[in-house]
Amino acid sequence: MNQKISQEYRDLAIETVKTILHLFHEKRYDQVPGAVDESEIENLPDNLREFIQGTLDLNGMDTFDEYGAPCNFHPQYEYRQLHFFPYRDGSGFAVDYEMTSGAQLAQLVLQLRFLYQPDGSLRRVFEDVDPQ
Repeated sequence: MNQKISQEYRDLAIETVKTILHLFHEKRYDQVPGAVDESEIENLPDNLREFIQGTLDLNGMDTFDEYGAPCNFHPQYEYRQLHFFPYRDGSGFAVDYEMTSGAQLAQLVLQLRFLYQPDGSLRRVFEDVDPQ
């Protein structure tokens, strides 16, 4: 069964991704829990600070790019950073966003879940920042 995600829900998901990426860009990890309703990661700010900053330091990167920053691919090919995955049971959808730093792929994927609520809202769940 192919579930469609409404434009309204897609827009809300994109706004959530934008907010989280802005906070990552500015290294304001303590504020990330305020951008979602729950997290799969315990002590999210400390874990993000350790993992995100460690990844930046390890790879000689200054910061992660904000949503919509240009990405330079070599060789050039069609590529999308944002992916929507509707759940077959109709309970919501997942979103993956492939992060960049300095317009280059950073080999990290921001993963969020959005669950439909009885009142028509979405429950925003921070799932992970997954190395690729």
